[in-house]
Amino acid sequence: MIRFSLFLLLLLFLTPGVGSAVDVQVGPVSQPAGAVLLVVDGLGASYVYPEHRAYALDGSPIDGAVLFNLTGGGARAVDVRVPVPETTKSHSVLITGNSGTNPDHLGPTVFDAARANGYLCLALLERGDSMPVLQEMDGVLYLGDNSMHGAEPIPGFRAGAPAGLRYRFQVWRDRFARYSAPQGVAGYAGYNAWALDVAADTVQNLSGQRFLMLVNVGAVDSAGQNLGADGYREVVAALDVPLGRLAEICRQNNVLLAVTADHGMVFPSATGKGGHSAEKYAARPEALRVPLVFLGPGVEELNLGGRWSEVDIAPTVLGILNISGNFTAEGKSLPIREGFDLRVTGAPAGLALWRDGAWLANGSVGECRFRGLPRGLYSLKAGEQEWGVLVNGDAAMDLAGKAAPQGDWKRIIGIILILAINLAGIAIIVRIWKKGD
Repeated sequence: MIRFSLFLLLLLFLTPGVGSAVDVQVGPVSQPAGAVLLVVDGLGASYVYPEHRAYALDGSPIDGAVLFNLTGGGARAVDVRVPVPETTKSHSVLITGNSGTNPDHLGPTVFDAARANGYLCLALLERGDSMPVLQEMDGVLYLGDNSMHGAEPIPGFRAGAPAGLRYRFQVWRDRFARYSAPQGVAGYAGYNAWALDVAADTVQNLSGQRFLMLVNVGAVDSAGQNLGADGYREVVAALDVPLGRLAEICRQNNVLLAVTADHGMVFPSATGKGGHSAEKYAARPEALRVPLVFLGPGVEELNLGGRWSEVDIAPTVLGILNISGNFTAEGKSLPIREGFDLRVTGAPAGLALWRDGAWLANGSVGECRFRGLPRGLYSLKAGEQEWGVLVNGDAAMDLAGKAAPQGDWKRIIGIILILAINLAGIAIIVRIWKKGD
């Protein structure tokens, strides 16, 4: 009985596998060393995108600001909407990819998925985050209230957080007062610049450590509500220089930078103070439409059309970082990566991937995935059959029932030879066992 069991195990071991999935790397895909997810509280796309124009409730046009370091490059989604233009709720949607997320019970987040893949999870937060968000982090530096002056950032760490990170956060805690001390627009601008400069310094000093960092700057929202349309525009414009510093540090360190907002801003008139979550504001595109720009490795330089949602941000970030795991979102990944995946099921023997008459790679029987494909038109070939497939994002194709005829003699002969070799090997092993009796 024991010999028979061993015989079956050998047969399973020696017989070639059928239908097992195989990954085939076709083109190079940049892998970021980490990512910064920057949320500018209250920054409406209507005020910074050239495609849009902002209007007050009374119909007055509201001038915007030029942010070259936001709109001058990278992968930019032209029309992205938030499900709810409210800070705490929106932040929860952002990190879960689900519009119905309860801020007090988040469920799986991008940070859970990142930590499971060995990433350090960090946050620099000025506004609007609940305790469950703070608890997601290995290290955090946050403001416990919304005061523009007199507040002091609070550092917090999980056990095992890098010692150097503790030191850097404490240094930047002590610098906050100098940034936010001026009155008026200068103080609001300094409040934002502090968080962006902390982020740049943190990226610079995390060499060799994979990380995902959430950064929230809060003074754009405050400026809209306290300073009116003119003050709002000035504070928005002041983001450009510190944002440029952060973008350059991320570029130098091979780090992905994703810039978005939790909601926009609506003004009752050209001179009134703004809002976003009250009933008279909440349905306006100026409140719902937010910027979304990805800068750095792993993304194409493009302007992406169509209507997208805040729920799409989390799966997009994880896709660019090539992070998988127990993360389910209602959103979908934006097609902005340098290279996409083509998943083929029901693949016949001899499957190969071609483009423009040139062979690229061989697949495998059953299921295979071609990775790192630039967008374009490809051909799948097997024997005399050929299937065209357009890759404009991650794609899938099922060839079951469309495969090459099962009477392919070359395939049959190959299978017979493999089985014959396996059986010969088994016979030799059996003879050796008998001699040992």
